Amino acid sequence: MEHEVARRVNAHRAARRLAALTYDTAVAAIARAHSLEMAAHDVPMGHDGFHERADRVDRFMSLEAIAENVAMNDYGSARTVGVAVAGWLASAHHLENIEGRYDVTGVGIVRARDGTFYYTQLFVRRRLSEGHP
Repeated sequence: MEHEVARRVNAHRAARRLAALTYDTAVAAIARAHSLEMAAHDVPMGHDGFHERADRVDRFMSLEAIAENVAMNDYGSARTVGVAVAGWLASAHHLENIEGRYDVTGVGIVRARDGTFYYTQLFVRRRLSEGHP
Protein backbone atom coordinates (compact mmCIF):
# COMPACT_ATOMS: atom_id res chain seq x y z
CA MET A 1 0.00 0.00 0.00
CA GLU A 2 2.85 2.37 0.78
CA HIS A 3 4.37 1.88 -2.66
CA GLU A 4 0.92 2.35 -4.22
CA VAL A 5 0.71 5.82 -2.63
CA ALA A 6 4.10 6.69 -4.16
CA ARG A 7 3.02 5.25 -7.52
CA ARG A 8 -0.14 7.37 -7.56
CA VAL A 9 1.75 10.49 -6.51
CA ASN A 10 4.32 9.87 -9.26
CA ALA A 11 1.53 9.31 -11.80
CA HIS A 12 0.13 12.72 -10.87
CA ARG A 13 3.60 14.27 -11.14
CA ALA A 14 4.12 12.65 -14.55
CA ALA A 15 0.81 14.09 -15.78
CA ARG A 16 2.15 17.53 -14.76
CA ARG A 17 5.51 16.82 -16.45
CA LEU A 18 7.31 16.74 -13.12
CA ALA A 19 10.13 14.32 -12.32
CA ALA A 20 9.25 11.16 -10.46
CA LEU A 21 10.17 10.90 -6.79
CA THR A 22 12.60 8.15 -5.82
CA TYR A 23 11.27 5.90 -3.09
CA ASP A 24 13.60 5.58 -0.12
CA THR A 25 12.99 2.84 2.46
CA ALA A 26 14.84 4.71 5.24
CA VAL A 27 12.63 7.76 4.70
CA ALA A 28 9.61 5.42 4.64
CA ALA A 29 10.65 3.95 8.00
CA ILE A 30 10.67 7.43 9.54
CA ALA A 31 7.24 8.15 8.01
CA ARG A 32 5.92 4.80 9.25
CA ALA A 33 7.09 5.52 12.79
CA HIS A 34 4.98 8.70 12.81
CA SER A 35 1.95 6.83 11.45
CA LEU A 36 2.42 4.27 14.22
CA GLU A 37 2.50 7.03 16.85
CA MET A 38 -0.73 8.49 15.46
CA ALA A 39 -2.40 5.06 15.25
CA ALA A 40 -1.44 4.34 18.87
CA HIS A 41 -2.72 7.80 19.88
CA ASP A 42 0.72 8.66 21.28
CA VAL A 43 0.51 11.90 19.27
CA PRO A 44 -2.55 13.61 17.77
CA MET A 45 -3.32 13.27 14.09
CA GLY A 46 -1.10 15.88 12.47
CA HIS A 47 2.47 17.05 12.24
CA ASP A 48 3.68 16.88 15.86
CA GLY A 49 7.36 15.96 15.84
CA PHE A 50 7.93 17.04 12.23
CA HIS A 51 11.20 18.82 13.04
CA GLU A 52 12.52 15.69 14.73
CA ARG A 53 11.63 13.62 11.63
CA ALA A 54 13.41 16.19 9.46
CA ASP A 55 16.49 15.93 11.67
CA ARG A 56 16.44 12.12 11.39
CA VAL A 57 16.30 12.31 7.59
CA ASP A 58 19.05 14.94 7.53
CA ARG A 59 21.39 12.64 9.48
CA PHE A 60 21.65 10.15 6.61
CA MET A 61 20.53 12.21 3.62
CA SER A 62 21.67 15.82 3.62
CA LEU A 63 18.47 17.67 2.90
CA GLU A 64 17.74 21.06 1.48
CA ALA A 65 13.99 20.92 2.06
CA ILE A 66 11.41 18.56 3.50
CA ALA A 67 7.62 18.48 3.64
CA GLU A 68 5.01 16.10 4.97
CA ASN A 69 1.47 15.03 4.17
CA VAL A 70 -0.61 13.11 6.71
CA ALA A 71 -4.04 11.54 6.39
CA MET A 72 -6.36 9.10 8.05
CA ASN A 73 -9.42 7.18 6.93
CA ASP A 74 -11.33 4.03 7.76
CA TYR A 75 -12.08 2.81 4.24
CA GLY A 76 -11.34 -0.83 3.50
CA SER A 77 -8.00 -2.01 2.16
CA ALA A 78 -9.22 -1.85 -1.44
CA ARG A 79 -10.15 1.86 -1.26
CA THR A 80 -8.07 3.47 1.47
CA VAL A 81 -5.07 4.47 -0.67
CA GLY A 82 -7.23 6.01 -3.41
CA VAL A 83 -9.23 8.00 -0.88
CA ALA A 84 -6.10 9.28 0.90
CA VAL A 85 -4.32 10.36 -2.29
CA ALA A 86 -7.50 11.91 -3.74
CA GLY A 87 -7.90 13.92 -0.56
CA TRP A 88 -4.36 15.24 -0.83
CA LEU A 89 -4.82 16.11 -4.50
CA ALA A 90 -7.97 18.07 -3.63
CA SER A 91 -6.16 20.12 -0.97
CA ALA A 92 -4.05 23.08 -2.13
CA HIS A 93 -1.46 22.69 0.65
CA HIS A 94 -1.06 18.94 0.19
CA LEU A 95 -0.96 19.34 -3.59
CA GLU A 96 1.83 21.90 -3.18
CA ASN A 97 3.91 19.22 -1.47
CA ILE A 98 3.04 16.58 -4.08
CA GLU A 99 4.00 18.91 -6.95
CA GLY A 100 6.92 20.50 -5.10
CA ARG A 101 10.60 20.52 -5.98
CA TYR A 102 11.42 17.28 -4.22
CA ASP A 103 13.32 14.24 -5.46
CA VAL A 104 12.81 11.58 -2.74
CA THR A 105 9.78 10.24 -0.92
CA GLY A 106 8.87 7.67 1.68
CA VAL A 107 5.43 6.58 2.83
CA GLY A 108 4.35 4.98 6.08
CA ILE A 109 0.90 3.50 6.61
CA VAL A 110 -0.26 1.91 9.85
CA ARG A 111 -3.68 0.44 10.59
CA ALA A 112 -4.94 1.09 14.11
CA ARG A 113 -6.81 -1.51 16.15
CA ASP A 114 -10.12 0.13 15.23
CA GLY A 115 -9.37 -0.30 11.50
CA THR A 116 -8.41 3.31 10.80
CA PHE A 117 -5.45 3.78 8.45
CA TYR A 118 -2.90 6.49 9.32
CA TYR A 119 -0.71 7.86 6.53
CA THR A 120 2.49 9.86 6.53
CA GLN A 121 4.30 10.80 3.32
CA LEU A 122 7.60 12.65 3.49
CA PHE A 123 8.95 14.66 0.56
CA VAL A 124 12.68 15.40 0.50
CA ARG A 125 14.87 17.60 -1.67
CA ARG A 126 18.43 16.47 -1.20
CA ARG A 127 21.18 19.04 -0.92
CA LEU A 128 23.55 18.74 -3.82
CA SER A 129 27.12 18.23 -2.72
CA GLU A 130 29.69 20.86 -3.62
CA GLY A 131 31.01 20.59 -7.13
CA HIS A 132 27.71 19.36 -8.56
CA PRO A 133 25.40 21.63 -10.56
